[in-house]
Amino acid sequence: MKIYIQPPEHPWARYMTNDLSQEGILKALKEGPWGRCVYRCDNNVVDHQVVNMEFENGANASFIMSGLTQSGTRRVQIMGTQGEIIGDMDKGSFTLYRYVSGEKVEIGCNVEGDGHGGGDDRMVSSFLRNVRQFDSNPAQGLTSATASLQSHLIAFASEHSRLNAGQAVKLSDLQKKGEMSV
Repeated sequence: MKIYIQPPEHPWARYMTNDLSQEGILKALKEGPWGRCVYRCDNNVVDHQVVNMEFENGANASFIMSGLTQSGTRRVQIMGTQGEIIGDMDKGSFTLYRYVSGEKVEIGCNVEGDGHGGGDDRMVSSFLRNVRQFDSNPAQGLTSATASLQSHLIAFASEHSRLNAGQAVKLSDLQKKGEMSV
């Protein structure tokens, strides 16, 4: 209840009702799908997941998602051969740690806004700007269509693996079998 009834903005309730009065929110919870217990309904969305990836160039990546954390926010940790980057959406910063020099570089970023720290709004704005300008240079946007497609294919392959008892998946094999089409 507490995440839906947070005046004055009602950051979550506004997705389920236009009536942001306490009565309106309670009615939406009672009568709509938002008030259902996730453990006693048809919800099949994962609440935690580990995905290990190996890329053609030999690089490896692990994606760990947990929907059950104290902070309820996103954190990113990228570890490389020369250093690591830690991003914390709560703090609104990325910190670069260089292994050899011990240097620590803090980079602030604006995470205000809704929808993934404002990222959703910026991504849609960038897309619309490119469409309106009929921009032939995809590098001008926040992400290219190719990069976006690849990231979605990885997500689809991860879900395919999850639904098949953790079976290893090659993107090219799924595309060849027609189990995943573009």
